[in-house]
Amino acid sequence: MTGLLLVAAALLAAMIGSELALRGTKLQTGLGRVLVAWTVVWAAALYPLLHYGAIGPIALTLFWGGAFLSWFGVRSHVESSILLRMLYMLRKQPMTEARVVESYSAHFGHASRIAELLRGGMTTESGGRQTITTKGRAILRIVSKLR
Repeated sequence: MTGLLLVAAALLAAMIGSELALRGTKLQTGLGRVLVAWTVVWAAALYPLLHYGAIGPIALTLFWGGAFLSWFGVRSHVESSILLRMLYMLRKQPMTEARVVESYSAHFGHASRIAELLRGGMTTESGGRQTITTKGRAILRIVSKLR
């Protein structure tokens, strides 16, 4: 039972650490920092779990990988959900359909997406033109293999 509580606490710590590591950026932009947070918490949890014989390293690693992928999928979906963003905007006051779309476009439209690509190092801007970076090309190669 102690092992289960420790794993639950470690998962909670990894999720909180991930949010702190993201510092308001998109998950895909801060994925490297998130992986570091999950790895640090995994390593910190590994010793006491091994010491008390609660869970073996292979079992913990397999569980940890699955937990990370589950968290990543849910977090990424929630972050990119247009409907949730629109609901969030409606929480303060009712709006017409046109006003919801206008507000959404102002906050999450073209300019913010371009800014996120620049922040993430996936594109650069020169002379008013966007150019894909080496990092951006690598991401596209990986994603193209997933399809």
